[in-house]
Amino acid sequence: MRRVLALLFLLALSSTGLWAHEGSTHILGTVATVAPDHVVVQTPDNKTVTIKTTVQTRYRTTKEASTREALKVGHRMVAEVTKDAAGLTASEVRFSPATPKPGAP
Repeated sequence: MRRVLALLFLLALSSTGLWAHEGSTHILGTVATVAPDHVVVQTPDNKTVTIKTTVQTRYRTTKEASTREALKVGHRMVAEVTKDAAGLTASEVRFSPATPKPGAP
């Protein structure tokens, strides 16, 4: 069952363009840094993206609401962001632990 949920989550991450709300977009990747006011994400094309977070940013795991404190380096994530002159700001961050690569110990 966990594998099915993980597969569904990864499938959802790969089709995030379908989820974007009007005026926002999605950034997906692996968490590289978690700070009180931002998250740094390594995207699948090896770009580093800094996303500002605020007290209004919502955090979710694959099953339920969560907190910024639960977000860790190495987690897979997708952030719904808006862009302005100051950069990208997250309204929601969805995340799950990274799945081990096949053959990894």
